[in-house]
Order: sequence, then structure tokens, then C-alpha cells
Amino acid sequence: MYSDSENDQGALGLPVSRRAFLVTTAVLGAWAATGGAAFIHSALAATDPQTDFMRLSSFVTGRNTLDATIGQRFLAGLAKRDATFGTHVSALLAYIDSQKFASMDAFLAAANVDPALKSTATHIVSAWYLGIVGDGADAELITYADSLMYQPTHGILAVPTYGPGPLAWGPKPDASPESKPVSKPSNADSKPSNADSKTFGNGVRTGGSNEQL
Repeated sequence: MYSDSENDQGALGLPVSRRAFLVTTAVLGAWAATGGAAFIHSALAATDPQTDFMRLSSFVTGRNTLDATIGQRFLAGLAKRDATFGTHVSALLAYIDSQKFASMDAFLAAANVDPALKSTATHIVSAWYLGIVGDGADAELITYADSLMYQPTHGILAVPTYGPGPLAWGPKPDASPESKPVSKPSNADSKPSNADSKTFGNGVRTGGSNEQL
């Protein structure tokens, strides 16, 4: 049997009272049973803004293969224009989780959704599909070729930037001498003279001499 005065050597070589060890163990057990475990779980489950943004981006676009680097740039651009954008992302993600929406279509079809939440979703979708954040003079291009609006024709049509190569070029036109411009007739040449005109009985004048028919 160990008495209260008997000590063990701790992990750092310091004496640890047997009673102190038992008391500490009991306190930790009670703390875990009364909510400590939930606190630990919550801390472990907490995610950074980038993770939340990418998760929300996958939901609103319906795509699970989004580029994380581009997503980071979108988030930075949106947050630069709205310092509270991270809070909006968390609020929208929490609402989607609480309602257990299966898709973006279900979210849009829901009634009485806070317009601020829909606005956040719209900003994210717009960024991914257009490759731009901001509006008007404040617009900032984040990506062009990787914007989602070009994905439906990926591998079929080239993104309209530079020519995709010689196979897409047309034949070079043959060199030909410059053609001379066609001169317009002068007013004097276009009007018939009196000597070359004829006047019919009804007063209509035509080419020929001034003879009455």
C-alpha cells in the first residue's frame, strides 16, 4: 500500500504524489463527462475559412474538383471587397447544413431564404463561372481559361483566346495585284443632250432628235 506521502517520479523526473495523481485523474474524467469531450470535438471539427469556402463552392457549383489555388484567390478577392465575407460564408454554410439541402437547386427552391444568404451564393457562383470578382470599374480578373463557363465544351472547343495552332489556321490568301477603283460617271456624261433626245406626244423625252411623233 502506498501512503499519501509516497511519491512516484513523473515524466520530467519530478516527484508526483499518488493522491495528487488520483485527484487529477478524477477531475479530468469529470470535465470530459460534463462537456469537455464536446469542446475537444468542436475544436477538432473547426475549419479555416479556405476550407469552408471550398466546401461551399462545391455545393453551389455542383462540382467536387474545383481548383483550391483559384478558390483561394477568389476568397481573397471577395474578402477584399467585403471584410465580412468570411462571416457570410459561415452563415450560409451553417444554414445549408441545418436545412440538409441536397443540392443548389433545393436551396434555390426553398421558401423564405434570407436574401443575404442568396446574395452570398450568387457572388460565389458568379466568381467561379465568370472568373471575375467585383463589378464595373472594380472588377478583377482572377482566371479566364479555367472559369467554369468553358467547362461544358472542354475538349471540344478551344477557349477563345489565342489561336490553338496551325491546324486551326485557314489558308493564306494568294497575292493579287491591286485593282483600280472604278470611276463614277460625271453628271455631264450621265445627262442626255437635247440633240440626242426625243419627245413623244405625251411629253416623254427619250434619246434622239427633237422630232414630234
